[in-house]
Amino acid sequence: MRSLTLEEVAAAMGGRIAGRPGIPTVSAVSTDTRDLAAGSLFFAIKGARFDGHSFVNGALDSGAAAAVVSDVSRVDAKHHQGGRLIVVSDVVEALGRLAAWYRRQFAATVVAVVGSNGKTTTKDMIATVLGRSRRGRSARASFNNEIGVPLTLLSVEPSDEFVVVEIGTNHPGEVAALGRIARPDFAVVTSIGEEHLEAFGDLEGVAREEFSILSTMRDRAFAAISDQAAGYAPAEAMREHTVVTYGLSERADLRAADVAAEGEGQRFKVNGRFPYCLPLLGDHNVTNAMAAIAIGTRLRLTHEEMAAALLEVRLPPMRMERSEAGGITLINDAYNANPSSVRAALDVLDRMSAVGRKVLVLGDMRELGDNAVRCHQAVGREAGRSTAHVIMAVGAHARVVADGATGTAGTGKRIYSYPTMDALAEKLTGLIGAGDVVLFKASRGVGLERLVETVRRRVCSVSGGKPACKPDPAVSR
Repeated sequence: MRSLTLEEVAAAMGGRIAGRPGIPTVSAVSTDTRDLAAGSLFFAIKGARFDGHSFVNGALDSGAAAAVVSDVSRVDAKHHQGGRLIVVSDVVEALGRLAAWYRRQFAATVVAVVGSNGKTTTKDMIATVLGRSRRGRSARASFNNEIGVPLTLLSVEPSDEFVVVEIGTNHPGEVAALGRIARPDFAVVTSIGEEHLEAFGDLEGVAREEFSILSTMRDRAFAAISDQAAGYAPAEAMREHTVVTYGLSERADLRAADVAAEGEGQRFKVNGRFPYCLPLLGDHNVTNAMAAIAIGTRLRLTHEEMAAALLEVRLPPMRMERSEAGGITLINDAYNANPSSVRAALDVLDRMSAVGRKVLVLGDMRELGDNAVRCHQAVGREAGRSTAHVIMAVGAHARVVADGATGTAGTGKRIYSYPTMDALAEKLTGLIGAGDVVLFKASRGVGLERLVETVRRRVCSVSGGKPACKPDPAVSR
């Protein structure tokens, strides 16, 4: 972030400086005192577990230039008149207003990524492709909400040429609200799937929400839309913008053809001409890579440049994250789950080879509302048709998943359901052995990654902690 005066900051967010400013500028923003840099502007945000007002005094005493607060009474009197407090009615809204104002001050190209699945991976791929020859940045981890999007925008430096923001949603209007802050030059819509149905109702409701990003862009702005999502796109928005579709089907403008597995990755050609190699498994990751290629092509990068960049791509934590324990391959794909992302995970498992058995551990998919039973039955049936030898369901809908799997499974499959992870952990640890592949998939709120680590510890304990027992970076970091 370029240096801003407190007067600029207060005016941008509609706040009031308590006392006369004693420090002329701020050079960064923070919502967490654990990563607070000297000269930062600290936002005292009230969260589900912590209220940032409890940390304002410590932030100011340890080097923060100033703090944004809504409750002055929570701050020591010595700070009330020092010009280091900006008082607002709502701290989160103030953060968004400041980010929206700051967005108008920089020239970097803003790329916004929305969609039901693959946002973080696609965002990282775009940043990797563009970063090969240009200076820029992208959202950290999954910074995709009313706090994360403003923080990403406020991190932009004057010399940056691009910034990639990820925009998530779990209620109507959130994408448009964040889009109005980000004012994207380019947009990517990765997919439309059955996500947060308790808020959106059905796929059409999901599509309305995700495609609302286009309403926050200028006319004729560029949008890259997956061939799957394009079927849900509003016709008017498609006419008002410059749209390129991408994916694996022949109807896509940018198509990945001749996709073939190679080791732990895949080779493909764009429109049958330009060769690429992606060090990731799964057709869905080839599709994600095509989004990055669409953005790179629009910004006049060569296919040679983009192909070289994609060789360096690595998945974020808990997305098809592989590790080894006692000769067992553990695949942690437990960052999130909905019906379409479960299908993508099953596709990866089907294409994998295993010396032993393929074991599938499925936890609940959250926020599906009245559609929960139907969706869990459906993924259970698909799991039953997969190449998994063992299917283990856990959670409130475990029985529903198991029943669905039983209905389509062959006679050689073993299917279990457990209400709790503790009960499942006991069975799973005793069941798996060297050569097996175990895939874990569930919504983030289930916390299935804890089961991954539990299984690892128990397997390593039984195997005597052999070198094959490698820590999971997502858990140990």
